[in-house]
Amino acid sequence: MKKIFKDIYNSFKNKADHKLSARKLTSFTFVTMAFYLHYAHVNDSNAVEVLIVDVSVVLILLGIVTVQNIIDFKNGNSEKTEN
Repeated sequence: MKKIFKDIYNSFKNKADHKLSARKLTSFTFVTMAFYLHYAHVNDSNAVEVLIVDVSVVLILLGIVTVQNIIDFKNGNSEKTEN
């Protein structure tokens, strides 16, 4: 456990010999924040909305959809470009 905290602390430094990266720390931070928000604020009345937001954020971060795709879907634009 002590080594994990040491690696997290050392990964903020820009040295090549440390094992953790900024991408991993960013992911760790967002997952920790999401866990807290789900634990503190999600209940039966808003679970569906939270699930929609979670899936949308994951799809955007993975690059499967773009913000423009979501805006077009929300506005009802269903234009497809065929190649």
